[in-house]
Amino acid sequence: MNTPDFTRLQQSLERGFALDPKAVLQESWQRIYGAKLTMVLAAIGVAGCWLVLNQLLLPLSGSDEEPWSGSLVGLIISMVVAPMSGGLDMMGIHRSVDRAIRPSQIFDYFRYILPLAVASLLMGFMTSLFLPLGASLGLPAAVAMLPTLVLSMALMFVFPLILEKGMSPVQAILVSLRLFARQWLNLIVIHLLLVVLFMAAILSFGIGLIWVAPLYMTVKGIIYREACGVGGHHKDEHSASRSPSPSANHFEA
Repeated sequence: MNTPDFTRLQQSLERGFALDPKAVLQESWQRIYGAKLTMVLAAIGVAGCWLVLNQLLLPLSGSDEEPWSGSLVGLIISMVVAPMSGGLDMMGIHRSVDRAIRPSQIFDYFRYILPLAVASLLMGFMTSLFLPLGASLGLPAAVAMLPTLVLSMALMFVFPLILEKGMSPVQAILVSLRLFARQWLNLIVIHLLLVVLFMAAILSFGIGLIWVAPLYMTVKGIIYREACGVGGHHKDEHSASRSPSPSANHFEA
C-alpha cells in the first residue's frame, strides 16, 4: 500500500467536498465494465463465509427467549468478517483509481483484524442504541430504525480510513461522521438510489445483482476517493498537491 495522502481528506474536512449523485453513478457504471465477475466472486466469498460462521455459531444463539444471544453472535461474526468486508471496500477504491483487483483480495487485510474488529464492535454498539430507545419512547419500529440506517451510512468511511489511511478505530469513526455531515443529503440520495436498484435486482430473481453488487462497491470507492483521496493517486488538482502529509497518529479527528 502506498503512503497515505491526507491532503484531500484535510480539504474535505475543512471546506467540504463536491459530490454529484448522477455523476457518481454514471462513473461507477462505466468502471464495473470488465470487473463484474471479479467483484461478484469476492462478494459471494464474503457472503459464504458469513453463512458458514452463522451456521457454526448457531448453537450459541440460544432460544427465542434470549434475543440478546442472537445479537451477540451476529456481532461476533461481524468482527470476524470485518477484514473481508474491508477488502470489498478496498476493491471498490482500487477500481475507482484504475488499480488491479482480484477475488482473493478480500483475504489481504486479516493483519488488520484487531482494529477492524474493534471498529466493528464500536459501530455495532452505536447502531444498536436507537431501536431500544425508540421502543422506550413508544415509537414505531420503522421510525426507530431510521436513525440506525442514517448512522450506518455515516460510518461508511470507517474501514477504508483504517486500511488506507492507517487511522485508529476511534479516529476513523469520528472522521467518517464529519465527512458524512459535509455531504449528508447527497450521500442519503445515493444510498436510496442504490436501495431501489437492489430491490429491482432481487425482483429479477437475483440476476440483477451481477450488476448492482459491483456498482455498489464501486460507488463507495468513488465516494471515498472524492472525499478522502487515495494514496499514490494524483489524477486531479486536489491530490496533485505536493505538500507534506501528516501521519495518522497526528491527524486531528
